[in-house]
Amino acid sequence: MEKNQLITAPKFDLVLTAVEGNKVDIIQAVKDATGLSLIESKGVVESAPVVLKENLSKSEAMALEKALAEAGATIEIKPVQ
Repeated sequence: MEKNQLITAPKFDLVLTAVEGNKVDIIQAVKDATGLSLIESKGVVESAPVVLKENLSKSEAMALEKALAEAGATIEIKPVQ
């Protein structure tokens, strides 16, 4: 690698793969994580599997994964290629 090349941190996508448990709690967690309205969040939850957020840092992805998992969602963190 050349001396002047920038080293970029890896980015990750947060994917909602399954909905288990209380759907209302998951919808609220998706709303909090994405900033969508309740109706939009409900649509996202019902269309699982779906990418919730893209190009996150590892720490952001892990924090969101924890919050969504506590609500009953199954989350997958995928590295961006």
